Amino acid sequence: MIVSLVINGHGEQALAMFSNMIEASVTPDEITYIGILGACTHAGMVDKGISFFTSMTIQHGIKPNVTDYGCMVDLVGRAGHLEEALEVILNMPIKPNSVCL
Repeated sequence: MIVSLVINGHGEQALAMFSNMIEASVTPDEITYIGILGACTHAGMVDKGISFFTSMTIQHGIKPNVTDYGCMVDLVGRAGHLEEALEVILNMPIKPNSVCL
């Protein structure tokens, strides 16, 4: 549902849905985080997106995959932080692919 909201331009609603999930003790999965990172990207919420990316590992034990790193590159790159985007690519613990590049 979160990804559907993001795809249809309802990023703020997607973030609200995520908050409701967490409050209801529903554990997000990898797809949920892809949607949330996309919502942050399209809403220009770089700091919030970085916070969510960090929380996926620390709070929910989800190991970021290449798609998650691609979302991070998109998040910081669209905000004009191209050096940060390059740093994400250069420092990711997995080999980047076309999702990131």
